[in-house]
Amino acid sequence: MESFTYSISNKILYRFGNIPVTMLLLIYLFTSVSSLSRSLIYLIPLIVSALLIYFLNRHYLNLYKLVPYKIEADKEKIKCSDFLFSKKEITIYYADVKSLKGGIFEGKVTGLMNIYDGKNNISIGFFNSLKNAKGLQTIILSKVKRSVYDEVVNKVKQKKAQLKKNIPSGTKKNGNNKKSKK
Repeated sequence: MESFTYSISNKILYRFGNIPVTMLLLIYLFTSVSSLSRSLIYLIPLIVSALLIYFLNRHYLNLYKLVPYKIEADKEKIKCSDFLFSKKEITIYYADVKSLKGGIFEGKVTGLMNIYDGKNNISIGFFNSLKNAKGLQTIILSKVKRSVYDEVVNKVKQKKAQLKKNIPSGTKKNGNNKKSKK
């Protein structure tokens, strides 16, 4: 069984990164509240601060539920443990994986990658910053059902085609892009 973990700095960031940012936003929020008596224009930064605090902490609560800090993979299953605020262990069998989403599974360079177990209705997620994340991605892609693998390959091809369409071509092949001298 191969084991995958995060570095200490990434564990701290993914577990507690929201705390200093929330503290700074709370200071800004309280400053906006105290300035409301001078002008109602301070209502805008108050609302923005409150929304940022809400969405940031909601995102982190989702990470606490989704991201294990230790993943072990073998030939038939993935075993996930070391969740924040929980001693639960989740085992996902490759045969039960219904979908792979996010990050490299959708042709993106970064982002949270989700593994969804359709049989047990559970999901786990991991980031590229996981030590040897490419090794884990390779194991997962080589062990899941062919239909799930093909779905991921199609998503990556679509993303690649979309990126090619959005990149302007630099020069024309026949040389017609040069200005003629008269």
